[in-house]
Amino acid sequence: MVDRAPAEGGSAEPADALAALVAKLRAELTGVRTAMRNRAVIEQAKGVLVQRLGITPDQGFDQLVRLSQRTNIKLIEVAAAIVGTTSPDPNAPDVVNLIDDELRQHVARRRTEGKKPEKPDMVPQNARKRASRTPEVEALQSQHQLLSARIAAARSYDEICDVLGTAPTAWPPPTSVMLTLLDPDGAQRGVGACGVPGEVRSRWSRIPPDPGLPLVVAVQDVETLWLQAESEPARRFPVVGQPPFSGETLLASPLISGERVIGGILLTWTDGLPDGEELRRYVAALLEPVARQVDALIGDDIASAWFDVAGEESGQAAPAQVWLPTVMDALHNPGVLLSPVQEDGQLVDFRVEYANGLARQIFSGARVDPDEATLLAAYPALGSSTLLPEFARVLQDGQPRRLDGLHADPRTDGVPGPQTLSVHAVRLWDRVFAVWRVATEADLLYDQLLQAERIAGIGSFCWELRDPEPRCSPELVRLFHHGQVTRGQGGRGAARVPVEELTASVHPDDLLAVQDAVRRTIVDGKQLLAEVRGAGRVNGRRLRLSAEPIFDDTGNVTAVRGTVQDVTEERATEARLRRAEEALAAQRHRIADERRAAEALQRALLPTEPELGHLEGVRFRGRCRSPERVGTVDGDWYDAAPVPGGGTILVLGDVDERGLSSTTTAARLRYAVRAYATLDMAPGDILTAVNGMLCAMEVEHTASLVVARYSPATRELRWAAAGQVAPVRYDTGGRGTVLSGPLGLPLGEVAEMRYTDTAVTLEPGDRVLFYAGGQYAGVRPRADRRRGGGLDQVRRAGETIDLADFDAVVAHLVTSLNVPDDEDVCAMLVHVP
Repeated sequence: MVDRAPAEGGSAEPADALAALVAKLRAELTGVRTAMRNRAVIEQAKGVLVQRLGITPDQGFDQLVRLSQRTNIKLIEVAAAIVGTTSPDPNAPDVVNLIDDELRQHVARRRTEGKKPEKPDMVPQNARKRASRTPEVEALQSQHQLLSARIAAARSYDEICDVLGTAPTAWPPPTSVMLTLLDPDGAQRGVGACGVPGEVRSRWSRIPPDPGLPLVVAVQDVETLWLQAESEPARRFPVVGQPPFSGETLLASPLISGERVIGGILLTWTDGLPDGEELRRYVAALLEPVARQVDALIGDDIASAWFDVAGEESGQAAPAQVWLPTVMDALHNPGVLLSPVQEDGQLVDFRVEYANGLARQIFSGARVDPDEATLLAAYPALGSSTLLPEFARVLQDGQPRRLDGLHADPRTDGVPGPQTLSVHAVRLWDRVFAVWRVATEADLLYDQLLQAERIAGIGSFCWELRDPEPRCSPELVRLFHHGQVTRGQGGRGAARVPVEELTASVHPDDLLAVQDAVRRTIVDGKQLLAEVRGAGRVNGRRLRLSAEPIFDDTGNVTAVRGTVQDVTEERATEARLRRAEEALAAQRHRIADERRAAEALQRALLPTEPELGHLEGVRFRGRCRSPERVGTVDGDWYDAAPVPGGGTILVLGDVDERGLSSTTTAARLRYAVRAYATLDMAPGDILTAVNGMLCAMEVEHTASLVVARYSPATRELRWAAAGQVAPVRYDTGGRGTVLSGPLGLPLGEVAEMRYTDTAVTLEPGDRVLFYAGGQYAGVRPRADRRRGGGLDQVRRAGETIDLADFDAVVAHLVTSLNVPDDEDVCAMLVHVP
């Protein structure tokens, strides 16, 4: 398990935790590799002590530890010094090392205990030779042995470069190191580097066979070159002084394995290398173990087991390593050769065996060592979720995989920014060869353009006049093929469509006009804008053509670029819109006529001044407010008329819904109430009779109605209500009370409904308010419960307004009941003088 320590201010992000884990594992891997390289030298030193001193391996290691502690020198340096004394001087192969002299003296002392000391001339010759060897030579031999052991333990080209770039104790470390392998065409492929910036390494990942390059000359002439920056030999190489050939001192040498040149090595020292043939000889002596280990790495590579066709025919083993890297480096996209990594029989990852220059650049940008890269190290999230299982299937069934539209997130995959990938993978023996492409901004914009063309139904074309076939976008091909796109047409790229096919897609009646417009565009340089009917495969479609000419430097038209848009649906929508506008205009005329008729009928329903002048013992005012909306007239009315036998019939009604139909129903109810009133019927009986008529004749409407009869002789007001609120009575002091009495259902609801009336005696000066407002007539007591509700405010109207001002009474009623502007309200105020 991995501890995920919370970051400052919150918990760690998964990407941060994954990055920390990868860094930790890499550090551990580096430490293990360093320890394994050093262990070889330590084991050799132990073997020397065991053999020479006759002690056990553990005692030999203890000796090394004690010597390291006494001299305050690292254990590995002590071991290298002991082993280094056994390495021969390149110019003196018969030199005896220090440990041999010491051992001989030790054995001689043991054998001659108690005997006389030897004479001076009996001192071993090896000791005299040892005494003549300088400390500088011993340091060089020790360092040579240590570096040779580390080079032999290296498992990659970059590790070899790192060993050479490590600061030795006997000679200055090089500023930069580069290893190359020789390709069949004479070029050199950079496979390892140390101290070389990433952009420089990418630039020189493949060195052409240019005779102006020191490394190329050294490999071609099989000669080691030592160059000083200001020396005469360096001046014949104009590239000296440029990365990676910069430095005060430069060493360029071939790498030779047996009789075969396998590559080259380049070392530079910025501060220069001290003069001395001994030092240069020992530096050059390191090239032999480097060549051996490079050859071993090439031999370990899986490519060395594959043979090309020429090798098979000739019977010689020509490894595919000769041609496979060349083929991969010729690719325009990043490519890698992957070998499976298994643990306990399970595929857990893929190791990158070879990556071309473009792939190495991507790995370097993701801070992944190209020579130690794995699939999951390069793309942790995308690799584990998609690439690893897909590549495993490639190994299992041998079928190629093409994966498009993959997304790499910089938070989880370590890429410098969001990437859209297309990966193509094939099986190559027991390996996977994968090539991928990172979509550029131009690719993303092109895909966006294709989507925009598809959504808008637009296709584009470019017609180079020297080309008989215009180049059409995929959407234009789909348009002319009515969605049926054949192979090679209308894909992601452009397609060629013959002019004859485009001409056949235009209706014959529109063809002449199109040809004339095209002629004006090509000959006169005019812009083209036309709309034509389709034919052939686009029969029944309407197409809009837009194009503009492209001119050369002399003003002649060389090409025409434009678009073709399918506007069939647009024109159909416009046609439907025109029909809807025509229907709407007719509807408006009908509504206006109906409104005028309804308004005239409504005015006929209301009592006129001559009628009001014949009322006995009572005065009243009334008003019906229609809603503030055009084209609506409501079935509201009020009425007052004398009745036989003396008295006045008072009526206030409201028919549901709006329009001419409701106004017509209101007129029928008005005259029905008057007719029943002339029969001297009580208000409750009138409502019962009118309800039966409405249920029988006007089943589509209901109505609210209040009918009252006032007798001036007795000042009795007898009233009955159907679906209305009770009237409000105001005394001479303005105090209001709600008249008590039964309230029946609205007319037209139940045919068998019977209504009863209630009588009340009015005093001189009293006023009675009848009002109706559809659903708002007294049904808004929740407007303000803290103030007693809307009905309570109507009852207390005399406290705030003058009841003699009928306009103020109506305004107060509308405000108290919260009647919106789009709702009707009708009120009638009866005054007993």
